[in-house]
Amino acid sequence: MGYSAFAVANYFLDLAKKDGVEITPLMIQKLVYIAHGYYLAFTARDNPPNGRPLVNDEFAEAWQYGPVFPSLYHHFKHFGRDPITVFAEDIEFLYDDGSRKLDTKVTTPKIDQDDEFSCALLNKIWEVYGEYTGLQLSDITHREGTPWAKTWKRREGFRNAHIPNKAIREYYLNRIGGQ
Repeated sequence: MGYSAFAVANYFLDLAKKDGVEITPLMIQKLVYIAHGYYLAFTARDNPPNGRPLVNDEFAEAWQYGPVFPSLYHHFKHFGRDPITVFAEDIEFLYDDGSRKLDTKVTTPKIDQDDEFSCALLNKIWEVYGEYTGLQLSDITHREGTPWAKTWKRREGFRNAHIPNKAIREYYLNRIGGQ
């Protein structure tokens, strides 16, 4: 089951709040990306060949400072280097039976708590990577041979280059020894 980048980010923000940890916009980008990569790998290993994306509403892009989910960047960029203090919110459009928009409401996207696999994976990602700073997480996602590095090099630094889920999946499959 896939989720919006906002739902995954909110899960990490909730874990951080419970643990008394502050998360910056840079950290949230990298945590969501790393979780997305491991999710692709584990779902491919258990159900070959492709795996399923954790983030299913957009693709990661190769930006100068690493992999980015654009919606997260734009939603949290006003925090700069400061900790994020609110959950990501989305707008839901409400329609009548004739498909005419009636109203909107603000929602806070969440991971389904009954989705045991996703919750367990996100908890493990937090356990392993939650102690790292944004710069340390960037170093991890920028290493030679990572999907970001390959895409950035291939596109010669062209911003907003799509990082294929296939490349992310293959990289993280190698990390878990699934290939």
